[in-house]
Amino acid sequence: MTRQSSAGLDRGVEARKSLHGISLVANPVPAEAPPAPEAVPVVLFKSRALGRMLAAFAYRDFRVQWFGACTSSIGTWVQLTAQNWMVLSLTGSAFFLGLDAFLQQLPIILFTLIGGVMADRHDRRRALLASQYVQMMTSGTLAALMYFQVVEIWHILVLSFITGVAQSFGGPAYQSLIPSLVDK
Repeated sequence: MTRQSSAGLDRGVEARKSLHGISLVANPVPAEAPPAPEAVPVVLFKSRALGRMLAAFAYRDFRVQWFGACTSSIGTWVQLTAQNWMVLSLTGSAFFLGLDAFLQQLPIILFTLIGGVMADRHDRRRALLASQYVQMMTSGTLAALMYFQVVEIWHILVLSFITGVAQSFGGPAYQSLIPSLVDK
C-alpha cells in the first residue's frame, strides 16, 4: 500500500467515526482524577416540619425502641387476625368472637392506670420487656396448642385475657420510656 492510499484510508475511517461533525471517539481520560468535592451535609428532608417531626430518629435508642414496637405491633395484628379466624372456625359463633375481643380489652381498661403507676415507680425498660415476654409466651402457647391440635375455645379466651393484662402494663411503660430516649 502506498503512503497516499494509506492516508486516504485514515481519512475514510475518520469520516466514519464522526457523524455530522460530532466525534464518536471518546476523548482520552486525564491521568489524574479531579479532586473529590468537599463533604456537603446531606439534607434528607427539605421540609422543616417534616425534619422536626422525624428528628427523634437521629437517636439510636429511639430507633431501636421504635422498630421493636413496630415489629411487636405487626406481630400482635397477625396474631389477632389468626386468633379471630381460629375462634370463628372453632365455634362459628359471633358471640365467642366478641367475647374474645372483650376479654383482651377488659384488662387494658381495668389495669392501665395501675400499669402507669408501676411504670413511674419501677424500671420502665424491665416492665416493657416483661410485657413483651408475656405476650410472646401467650403467642407461643397458642401456637403449641394449635400444633398439637388440642386447642379449645377456653384456651383462646384465657390467653386473650393474659395478653390484655400484659398490654395494660406494657403500654404505659412504653409511653413513659419514650421521653427518656431523646433530648429536649
